[in-house]
This record gives sequence, C-alpha cells and structure tokens, in this order.
Amino acid sequence: MPTKLLGGLTVDGVPVTGSGVDALPITGNVFYVNSSTGVDDPSYGTTVARPFDTLDYAIGKCTASNGDVIYLLPGHTETIGSASAITVDVAGISIIGLGNGNLRPTFTWSATAGTIVVSAANVTIKNIICTISIDEVVSMWSVTGAGVTLDAVDFKPYASGQAIQFLTSANTADQLTIKNCRHRQTAAATANQVWFNIVGVDDFAFLNNDIWITAKAATASICVSGSAALVECRIVGNRIAWLGATITTIINLITASTGVITDNRLFGGAAVLLAAAITGDACYMAENYVSNTVAASGALAPQVDTVT
Repeated sequence: MPTKLLGGLTVDGVPVTGSGVDALPITGNVFYVNSSTGVDDPSYGTTVARPFDTLDYAIGKCTASNGDVIYLLPGHTETIGSASAITVDVAGISIIGLGNGNLRPTFTWSATAGTIVVSAANVTIKNIICTISIDEVVSMWSVTGAGVTLDAVDFKPYASGQAIQFLTSANTADQLTIKNCRHRQTAAATANQVWFNIVGVDDFAFLNNDIWITAKAATASICVSGSAALVECRIVGNRIAWLGATITTIINLITASTGVITDNRLFGGAAVLLAAAITGDACYMAENYVSNTVAASGALAPQVDTVT
C-alpha cells in the first residue's frame, strides 16, 4: 500500500527534514517519482525505494478526487519535448516537489511547442523548477481546469535562449492561483512576451510572486495580462521587474475586469509611466508603487484617489 503521511512528512515511517514543503495530512494514495532510480511499472511507485520514473505515469495511477499525492523526489528531472508532453488530467491531486534550492525537481522544455497541460480541476503543483534548453519556447504551461494552484513553481533562465510565455489559461480555469513563484530571465525573446496570459477567469489570484524578466521591447509585451475580462481577481503583494525599452504596461486587465490590485511593487524601463503601468479598469487599487528609474523610490500608481 502507498505510504500515508499523517500529521507530519515521513517517508516509509522516517521523518523527512529539508523537504521544501510543509507537512500536511494525506487522505488518498501516495506515489513517488525519481528519474534516477524509478521504473514505470505497476509494481513500483508506492515507496521511495521503488519509485516511478515519470510524472505522467504517476498521474495515470491516481484516483480522481481522492486526495492522492505524487511526491517528486529531490534531484528528479524530466524533459518537456512536445505539446502536451505531460497532461495533468486527474482531478484533485497534488504534485509536490521535495528538496530545497537546486535540488528541487527540475522540468526542462526542449521543444518550442513543449507544454504541460493542466486540464483537471482542483490540482495543486508545488516546489518545482522550470527551465528551457531551446530558444523561443512559445508557452510552457496551459491551464484549463478550475481550482488549479501553482505554488513555488519557479522559472530559471537559460543562457542561450528565452521563453516567450510562461502560462496561458482558458476561461474555464476559474479559481486559478499563482503564488510564491520566482521567475528570472535576463534576455529578451524575439517575439512579444505576455508572461502570464489569463483569459476570462473568475476569482484569479496572483500572490507574493517575484518576477525579474527582460522582455521584448514592445508595447504588446505585458507581464500579467487579462486578455478577456477577469472577475473578482486578486493581484496582491508581488514584486515585478518587467524590463525593456518601449514597454509601457506591466499589469493590463481588459475593460470590465473587477477585483483588487494592491500592495504591488512594479519596475520597468523609462517608457513605463504611472498612468499606464497598471491598467485595472473596474478593479479597486491601493498601495501600488511604480518606478522606471534605478536608485529611485517608486510613486503611487495609478492616480491618487480623491475621496475626502
């Protein structure tokens, strides 16, 4: 039987420290994945000593809406070499990377059309590293299921190429949450970059993320874009450096978007102005600061309220 982690994180009864994740009770099945020792075979996967080899195989062994958990062991690696190379299509599962820093599981996109698709609802993915090994990766993640959470799903730069987009959603991806992520890319792609393309999602949450991206110099390059109206979104507590000449907007939500945009710190090139850095339409906004100059403090954006 799969190991149960009840009240604290253990592996085959042994407490785990330095796992990079919080310990939570588990009610479903538990599976383990490790590319260095694993085998994709039904007799494997339920202990650390006999893990599965790939995430996609482990997903196929999960039961929908059962609270199943897949642990990716420290040092696990996989390559995303095609569209839908991994499809998360079982509802209610958690995919959790173990390990700290560079020992966390790493997924490398090796094809420009490579994607991980999250089509099932109520999925959580946590504590993994994403990177690329080819230039101009079009869109790394596609989320269509509702209630999906990406927590500490980081992006590391590649010295010889750039990703164009990290994530796009469908309008079915209500309650999408992206939080605690750290993304770095220090050279611009050749195509216009919309790093997070959030399309018509209700109750979208973008919380406590650190983004440092040098993007293509174009007004169409936007870090967080609501390209169809977002309903009751929360964009709160992020630090975003979205760098590149002629870029004017960092957060841009289409007309009729509603929600709260507050306590963000935004930095860009000289073309980023207070009037355009955040376009929130019908969102409430407070305590957002914007700067387009190094070694200078930001100013409140957008315009200061006139309530008396």
